[in-house]
Amino acid sequence: MNYRMLLQRYWQYLVGAVVVLLILICSILFYNKSENEVNEEISMVSTGSSESFESESISQQIYVDIKGAVKKPGMYEGMLEMRVWDAVMLAGGVREDADTKQVNFSERIVDQMVIYVPTIGEEVQELTSSEDSEDGLKSTTNKINLNKANEAELTTLTGIGQKKAQEIIRYREENGGFKSIEELKNISGFGEKTFEKLKDSISV
Repeated sequence: MNYRMLLQRYWQYLVGAVVVLLILICSILFYNKSENEVNEEISMVSTGSSESFESESISQQIYVDIKGAVKKPGMYEGMLEMRVWDAVMLAGGVREDADTKQVNFSERIVDQMVIYVPTIGEEVQELTSSEDSEDGLKSTTNKINLNKANEAELTTLTGIGQKKAQEIIRYREENGGFKSIEELKNISGFGEKTFEKLKDSISV
């Protein structure tokens, strides 16, 4: 009788031990799975943040063309929020003969900007970017370029409507562009009086 009771208790302990062992194994597996999932999520967040930072860094890269009285003229890579002075420092700083009074060193730089530092005694117009020259819009002297301006830009001139703007474009296409602003008088409807009103507002 005692033997049977001992055997029964033995099996109870054995079953209990197996159950505890199974619970322990399941707990370890579940913990490892959860830890791996957390590590994967952290890795994904870290990778996404890194890619986002790299993308943002690339989008902030801009290029400026630095000319004139600087030690190392050329094209330089800058960043948004930089000032003209910071860009000039990339070119080695200004030379001793530079006229720094004509340059706004506090201006923020923009992509494709041309920074020109004049020498002492040299007179220059304000800085411009290649966007302005590419558009053919108003240059640094606020003049309309007859060879580059589009129809909408030409109509901003005094007395120039859509029809006259089209005539200007047709003339430059047929004649390979304007060689001088005086050629404007060769177009029908542009007499001496009209030219006098426009000559200070146009360029080639």
